Amino acid sequence: MPETIGAWLDSWPVPFPDAEAAAAFFGGGAAGRAWAAGLAPGPGGLHPRVDRDVMVASVQESAHRDFWDAWDEVRCPVLVVRAGKGMLKQQEADRMAERRPGTRIAVVPDAGHDVHLDDPGAVYGEVAAFLAEVERVTAV
Repeated sequence: MPETIGAWLDSWPVPFPDAEAAAAFFGGGAAGRAWAAGLAPGPGGLHPRVDRDVMVASVQESAHRDFWDAWDEVRCPVLVVRAGKGMLKQQEADRMAERRPGTRIAVVPDAGHDVHLDDPGAVYGEVAAFLAEVERVTAV
């Protein structure tokens, strides 16, 4: 993960000439606009607000540590929304469901990392259905 994030940050054509160019680079749509909005004006255009090396270092621990012990302690109903083009792979989502019975896995097939921005309607539908099911089960 750190190498992937580092390579992605290195691919940014900094400075971006303007927000429209940045949004297009980040894939357009709501997600592209959100990423572009996170840039700051600077010499020659728009620049990241974050330091590349700090970002890479911030995910270093997650790349070498698992959180299964904490996951195993969860006792409430769980909805995992997985983006079909995101980083959470089906195998890991399946493992989450195996370790925590009652976990519901929802997949938004054409969404990426920013699933809530890529397809907010699908995310809303999954959350609403999940909450309705939780309410139905707990009302009995």
